[in-house]
Amino acid sequence: MDSKNIVKLIVNNKLNIVIILAVAAICAIIFSSERFIEPLYKSTVILYPTTTYSTSKAILNTNALIYVDPLQIGDENQTDQMIQILNSGKIRNKIIEKYDLMNHYGIKDNVSHKHYKLDKAYDNKIRIKRTEYNSVKIIVLDANPSIAASIANDLADLYDVTMNEMQQEIASKALQIVEKEYNNAIQSIAALEDSLKDNPKSIIIKYEIEMQKANLNVLKAKYDDARINATESIPHKYVVSQAYASDKPAYPIRWMIVVITVLATLVIMTMVLAYIDYLENKNKKQDE
Repeated sequence: MDSKNIVKLIVNNKLNIVIILAVAAICAIIFSSERFIEPLYKSTVILYPTTTYSTSKAILNTNALIYVDPLQIGDENQTDQMIQILNSGKIRNKIIEKYDLMNHYGIKDNVSHKHYKLDKAYDNKIRIKRTEYNSVKIIVLDANPSIAASIANDLADLYDVTMNEMQQEIASKALQIVEKEYNNAIQSIAALEDSLKDNPKSIIIKYEIEMQKANLNVLKAKYDDARINATESIPHKYVVSQAYASDKPAYPIRWMIVVITVLATLVIMTMVLAYIDYLENKNKKQDE
């Protein structure tokens, strides 16, 4: 059937079509209401990673060859790392525990595959993705607009917390090693100085003391770096846009549901009418 016949078919049945489309629109409005579909509110945080990993290098380092500007925005590698950490089980578990998402998402404790269902609900309502400007966007959907905003902001905060926890765990072990070597060097110098009292003209002992003191200065610098990294922290992100509690649902988009329903109904009706018209013409030809 060509386009002219389809238009003619629609015109000939316009009254029925208008009535059915109106009914479809009304049904779409009713079934997309809060009574049938729970409205979800969206909150968004946009952030950039920094290039800084070591607190001591960011604050104390004066070597121009390896200087890292703590104010510089990170590149694609830092952005990818940020996305991975924000999606990590460590952060996910903290959010799930803090907001009791198992109950909040209505997942019963005795239901089968409850953890799978929880992960699926989490992934559907909490999304982390890269933007076209190489920033990271945290998007949270929730029936409670305040909780949506709170989760989004907490995720951004937990990035710093997690980064610092990981770094300080390693830095603490490094501090123990360097501190031990530093104390050993101090004790070694003290022992050499005691020997020098008994033999004040010994050139070898004096030379060894000078060498040990030079090594001690290197160890002291490493010790200071390790101590700062183990006890201090700096932000690893720039928050461009914080989340706020939205006053308008982001889902469902009721006008879109109505439009799609009406268009789908029109297409189906046109196909049905065309098929009926085809059968009628076929029967007429057979009768002739």
